[in-house]
Amino acid sequence: MGGDAVNVHFDRTHLVLDLLDGRAIQFPLHWFPVLEAATEAEREHFAISMDRKQLYWPELDEDVNVTALLMSMAEGTRH
Repeated sequence: MGGDAVNVHFDRTHLVLDLLDGRAIQFPLHWFPVLEAATEAEREHFAISMDRKQLYWPELDEDVNVTALLMSMAEGTRH
């Protein structure tokens, strides 16, 4: 399952990944302990790689692989 990230935002309990194809997919924030513990300002300062497959929070030294994240979501729906 592929996808190109265009944005990331958060609510109280989720990381929301906005994809180029228009989907917005929620992931439990507790899956990302570093981001869960971060301030709102730290969460808002991120970069998306040029190929749109990697998210990076420089102040937190945290990165997320978009493809792996989407695959984990797909695997979770099969159970």
